[in-house]
Amino acid sequence: MFDRSTLLAAIPGLVHGFTDREGGVSTGRYASLNMASKWGDDVVAVAENRRRLGVAAGFDPARLRLVRQVHGAAVAGPENTSPDAEADALVTTVRARETVGVLTADCVPVLIADRDGTAAAAVHSGWRGTLAGVVPAAVRVLLARGIKPADLVVAIGPCIEQPAFEVGPEVAAAFEPRFVDTRSTRPHIDLVAAVRDQLVALGVPAETIERVGGCTHAHPHRWFSYRRDGACIGQMLAFIGWA
Repeated sequence: MFDRSTLLAAIPGLVHGFTDREGGVSTGRYASLNMASKWGDDVVAVAENRRRLGVAAGFDPARLRLVRQVHGAAVAGPENTSPDAEADALVTTVRARETVGVLTADCVPVLIADRDGTAAAAVHSGWRGTLAGVVPAAVRVLLARGIKPADLVVAIGPCIEQPAFEVGPEVAAAFEPRFVDTRSTRPHIDLVAAVRDQLVALGVPAETIERVGGCTHAHPHRWFSYRRDGACIGQMLAFIGWA
């Protein structure tokens, strides 16, 4: 149903995870643990999937905060609770007693928290968001709260990996060459390495950045993948917060 980070799991009171596609009630292309009805799934089935996840993970689905993801770098803070807000990162605090999440089906999901468990963030970083700097934007919001980079713990969840992430030359040119593999006919981008590099550049220790899960494209029975299956499929949820 979902995977957890051993580093984030050590923070008292924090709930978090990266869902897969197993253990839900959705059918067909959405089978089975689809976390969103964006691409046509039954809203009742999605609600039941979220209920099951909440029971298993220990949070109230009614207090799950999501936003409209637009592949940008905007961050929705604790005061912005509108589901119509356009952002690709959400920050919350222990006082809010809520869970924040982002939906993915190949893009990089990133969960961040401080060791003391006072604040956390969920980030959706596709190739556009990575170039726009959505992960650094979320980290800076946390740092503005007085948290030090060395006190941050980060988990990078299941996403499309470099061997499967073929792009056009114009996209490849926007990334630093060290993140681009040009040995194939078309270039391939390593988004995980790019996101990790952004975190380290802001002072987050490499040893507090954990990779959870694998390549969404390579495992059709484990994860949804937009690149592999196209639209009208399910989405995974990366969530973090407090019960």
